[in-house]
Amino acid sequence: MSRLVATLTFGREPALGGGVEPVAFAHCYEAPVPRFLGYLVRESGDLDRVPGAYAPDLDADPAYPVTDLLLALAPELSSIAGRIRTLDTKAEANYGVGFREKAFDSDVAWGSDGYGRHFEARSQVESHPIDGAVAYTSLGAGEAVRAAVADNLVRLDCTVVRGD
Repeated sequence: MSRLVATLTFGREPALGGGVEPVAFAHCYEAPVPRFLGYLVRESGDLDRVPGAYAPDLDADPAYPVTDLLLALAPELSSIAGRIRTLDTKAEANYGVGFREKAFDSDVAWGSDGYGRHFEARSQVESHPIDGAVAYTSLGAGEAVRAAVADNLVRLDCTVVRGD
């Protein structure tokens, strides 16, 4: 049986106080293979589950679990959100798949349809500031998940709130 082993929260830093005002969540389940389920936060506070699951290649060098989830769930947090939307639109127009679908269909490997646009978006997100914060909590995640998330968070220019 799968168990929740980590959470990522994407959002904005509140004007007063601490924490993160969430716009999206990703929950990591580790058995039989690590995979993330995504949720978007409505203005009412209700959660909308994103169909599919994201199973990142944690052995990739570098691994992109946080970057891919940011592209799929909260691209508006990027300081270059307009450029990311343009790349996403081009990927949808040319290949029939946007960044959310790529991630949650777990089709982000080299050579997959739209990979070039996705790789460019990854590079753009990691080279520009994020106008928000990412909160990460490990609830007993294995070493592969912890290492991939930690390495990816270092490459993002944003506030990181850790709960592990």
